[in-house]
Amino acid sequence: MTLHRSIGWLLTLVCCGTGFAESPGPRWQAPSVQRSTSIRDGHTRQAVEWEDLLEALAEADAVFLGEQHTDETSHRVQLAIYEELLARRQQRVVLALEMFDRDTQDALDAYLAGEIDESTWLDQARPWNNYATAYRPLVETARRAGAPVRAANFPRPLLMRIARQGIDVLQDLDDEQRRHVPDRLLPQRDAYWRRVDNAMRGHGSVMRTGDRLHSTQSLWDNSMADTAAKALDQHPDHSVLFINGDFHSAYGDGAVYLLRQLKPQIAITTVSLVPVANPSVADWEGLPVADFVVFVEDRARDQREGAWSVAIPSSVDYRFHQPPAEDGDRRLPLLIVLVEDGLTAQDGLELWQERLGQQAAIAVLEPLHRQQQPDLSRGGRWFWPDSFSADLRAALHASERMWAYLCRHFPIDPDRVAIVGRGSGATVATSVAVHTRRMDVRTVAWLPEQFAPMKDLPLPLPELWGNDTPPERSLRSAINPADRSWWEPEMQAYREIGVDSQPLELDPDPWKQEQQLQQAVREALGLPEGDQPTGQQRFYILASGDAARQRHWARMHAQWAADRHGVAVAVVDQPPDDPAAKAWPIEVSAQHFTAPGRLPRCPGPFGGTTVVVLPSELPEAEQRAWQALEQEDPLAAASRFHRLRVATGVPGHTLHEVLTRLESENRRNVLIVPGVFYADASWLRELEHSVRDFRNSMTLHWLPGLGGARPAHL
Repeated sequence: MTLHRSIGWLLTLVCCGTGFAESPGPRWQAPSVQRSTSIRDGHTRQAVEWEDLLEALAEADAVFLGEQHTDETSHRVQLAIYEELLARRQQRVVLALEMFDRDTQDALDAYLAGEIDESTWLDQARPWNNYATAYRPLVETARRAGAPVRAANFPRPLLMRIARQGIDVLQDLDDEQRRHVPDRLLPQRDAYWRRVDNAMRGHGSVMRTGDRLHSTQSLWDNSMADTAAKALDQHPDHSVLFINGDFHSAYGDGAVYLLRQLKPQIAITTVSLVPVANPSVADWEGLPVADFVVFVEDRARDQREGAWSVAIPSSVDYRFHQPPAEDGDRRLPLLIVLVEDGLTAQDGLELWQERLGQQAAIAVLEPLHRQQQPDLSRGGRWFWPDSFSADLRAALHASERMWAYLCRHFPIDPDRVAIVGRGSGATVATSVAVHTRRMDVRTVAWLPEQFAPMKDLPLPLPELWGNDTPPERSLRSAINPADRSWWEPEMQAYREIGVDSQPLELDPDPWKQEQQLQQAVREALGLPEGDQPTGQQRFYILASGDAARQRHWARMHAQWAADRHGVAVAVVDQPPDDPAAKAWPIEVSAQHFTAPGRLPRCPGPFGGTTVVVLPSELPEAEQRAWQALEQEDPLAAASRFHRLRVATGVPGHTLHEVLTRLESENRRNVLIVPGVFYADASWLRELEHSVRDFRNSMTLHWLPGLGGARPAHL
């Protein structure tokens, strides 16, 4: 760790740990809700003071607080608002909760009256898993104040009966059961159902094709509206404070719309509680989601699916190449690269620098999750199945912030921004193209993978933009033929929301596919067509298996061969049918790495030692050449912080013995590289097993071969 990073780490501990907790109070205490929030008028977007918000809410007959159910700060804001409304309205506030079903009302009343204890009530109440941390403070406040509370949701046991037996179940209810369902069911607006369908797309919701009026969503909304209306009738001098999921009140729809049908004369005010990392600078585009938007600090979350979580500051690294400016006023196009799983941002930067040269700025985002690959190299992963939505949202925010920073500080042409992604990176690139609310961007998605959860993501509906202008977005997707039937309706859905989405017909000729990709990217950037290979002879590099790094190195060699020799080299997973095609030589030799900068260097702020491990079948002459290279040490010639060592199968020079000598010399940061283009998995496992004794005393890095180093003849 460098000195400035060490200082930064200490400052982080001081500022985020124990240094600035609010005083007075214990150090674990959260900041006040005033410090943790930023309030905006939902119609004008102007800042609103807490006092003004509370005055407006106190004047309303019904207030809907739309929440994300597990956010801690949202729950603290709800409690603060409830306490203030009780004080301002002399306890005359009915608290209505979506989180309890209407058939538990009698037990709730008994608990509030002190007739049963809390344990007995909760046994009957079917509380949500996060009741203790999220909603109990509200109920206990009402209990102390003697204020009424209403369980507002449609009974779950009855929903289950309807699911099994059909909606006619409602015709056979006895009087006790009937009082827990709405007196009548009111229809929603078509615009609301479009948002519901969009939120449920990919799930085959019965609400899309069945009886919407009797759907679960409709029963929920009607129950909440009916609860609020009856609470106002039963307590005519009270207001209602409704705690509900944000979807049920957003845009004045859901339960809010139905309550206005039941009580057209009352004043309803809606509030949307939106967790964000930094409330003071948060904003939104499009129609007002509520009368007031309260941005709340995303600090911690209650239990969900058995796990709790806290939000912490984090960063996403990226690599950036800015060509030297020939003209001070010249603005270059920007290419954002999202690599396939298994690679790093540095891999993507090297490849696209070779392909675009000095014609564009290039920014390559690091995949969100770092992991060691099966070939022992360090690579990345964009998303996990159980965090797909959150991971894609993080990649979108990182892409937008990276783009914004580069546009502010470098001569970037904001009208010529493109994104290219391959494999899982193409899936992320597609999501960025569809969901960005800021970037005018042209996207090339090349053979997307692991994309099934894309249908679970709601789309940004054009009608919700209001008077705001959405960015210009286009998407060109090269799809595997086997995946075409999945993607055709998905791309049609993108076109319907304003994304110019078209398929790219994948050229069946493997020698043309990489050129096709490069041309699609050049077109997206507004660049002229690139040079084509001039040689007639066709070559190929075999890269079989699932190793992303092997394919990447093969593409690098193919690019170098095209640039240096003008030949076409295809990267294939099996020998091509063309009998005239020849294998491109990728053998590794010591003579390829005599010049400084050719061999890979051990990563780390203070350098380290690169150990090249020679295969046992290597000819004796080649072994001597490597030993001579060790004596010359081109790494040390280029940097006093780096060294080269060579390990063989000969006693005295095995990898274990080389590491033993390095450890005795206090050289503990080591990169181990097999001396082949790409090592097979069994050899790598054997090497890793042979040095397991050093795992705690040395920092060991791995590369699966020397295929990523550009040899002298290329």
